[in-house]
Amino acid sequence: MSRRLITFAVLLVVLTVTGTGVVTAFASSSENHSGTEEARIVVVPGDTLWEIAVDHKPRGKDTRVYVEAIKRFNGLTTSDIKAGDTLILPD
Repeated sequence: MSRRLITFAVLLVVLTVTGTGVVTAFASSSENHSGTEEARIVVVPGDTLWEIAVDHKPRGKDTRVYVEAIKRFNGLTTSDIKAGDTLILPD
């Protein structure tokens, strides 16, 4: 019975984290080429590059353009990302 409860609790935590699409953002202490601080995010389970772009793109910027900028900035050739990846977000 206790094994079931532990399994349920772990499943509940995983579903809570992935269901909300939470992205943890960190301000980097290093500077990029333009001299401004870079924003870094750590991908969590369930995140997509599109959702990250929607949440972090500059106001008025097209999401498709920002997705391509994220890919280019991080040397990605596809939109495939996985939990634990760290992405640097362009301005």
